[in-house]
Amino acid sequence: MLKSFDTVEYGLGLMDDFKIKHLPLTEDGLYRCLVSEKELLSLTGSNSTVGEAVVFAPSVTENGHLLEALSLVARYRLSFLPVISQTGEYMGGLTADRLLNALSDTTHAESEGSIVMLEMLPQDYSLSDIARVIESNHAHVLSLLSHMDSITGRLIISIKIDLEDASPVIRSFERFNYTVLFYFMKKGMVDDLLEQRMSELMYYINM
Repeated sequence: MLKSFDTVEYGLGLMDDFKIKHLPLTEDGLYRCLVSEKELLSLTGSNSTVGEAVVFAPSVTENGHLLEALSLVARYRLSFLPVISQTGEYMGGLTADRLLNALSDTTHAESEGSIVMLEMLPQDYSLSDIARVIESNHAHVLSLLSHMDSITGRLIISIKIDLEDASPVIRSFERFNYTVLFYFMKKGMVDDLLEQRMSELMYYINM
C-alpha cells in the first residue's frame, strides 16, 4: 500500500514487484483511494510524491459478496480491489487472480460432472422447470450461470451438473423442446443432431 509521501518510483516498483496496476493509498490505517499505474506515470519525475487522495476509491467490505467484488473489478478493469472494515480501515486486498480462483470454487468449475448450455427466450426461463428436468434423471445442479445474448436477445443458460454422462439429461431437454446449444462431458453418447450442432458451433468459433 502507498502513503501520500511515497515517491512515484516507489509506487511503480511495488506494482512491478506484485504484477498489479493498482495500489491502495492509506492514511492512519484508513483507506483513502486507489492509485493506478497510469496516474503515477502521469506525474512529473520519478522522485515526485504520490500526493493526496483522489475521488476514485472502489472497495468491498470484509463481509462483502464475491459478486460485488467481481462487478467492481470488471467495471473498472482493476488488478487489485481493497477490502475495508465497516469503519473504513484498510484490511487487505483482492487480486484478479484470487477472485478468479474464488469464482472457480463457487461455480464448481473443477468438480467432476458435465456442462450443458441452453438457449431460450427470457420469458421462457424457469429455474424450477430446468431443475426438475435435471433431477428427474437422478442428477443435481452444481451451478447455473446466465447471460443475455446482445445480438439475439435470447438467454444463454450454462448449467454444471454432477453427471459425467449427461446424455439422459440432454435427451430430456430435447423432449421438452429446450434448445441445447452446447454440451461438454468426458464420456457418454448423444444424438446425431446434437453432434451436428456442436460441430457447427466449433466451426463458427474457429472462423
